[in-house]
Amino acid sequence: MKIGSHVRKKREALGLNQAELAKELGVTHQHVSRIELEQVAPSLGMLLKLSRKLGVSTDYLLTGREHAPLDALGGIRADSGISSSAKRHLVGIVNELRASK
Repeated sequence: MKIGSHVRKKREALGLNQAELAKELGVTHQHVSRIELEQVAPSLGMLLKLSRKLGVSTDYLLTGREHAPLDALGGIRADSGISSSAKRHLVGIVNELRASK
């Protein structure tokens, strides 16, 4: 993971310096620096704060991608227009297809 580089890239794009971001996060600028230099991994709470203050998803901070790609099962499960029963059947079909490779 390159959380630090994603934080730095977004912070700089927003025109914030480390001290400004640190103040918004309630931490020292040294802590922001250590995150950006990959010397420390942010806690889950800090990851959420960073995503909110930088206006990005946690997926972006973790992967650098704006939207996490869903696999077939994730897409089926996320579709609110498909009934629970149909989702179970579709998941079963996908699993069968994968097993038959």
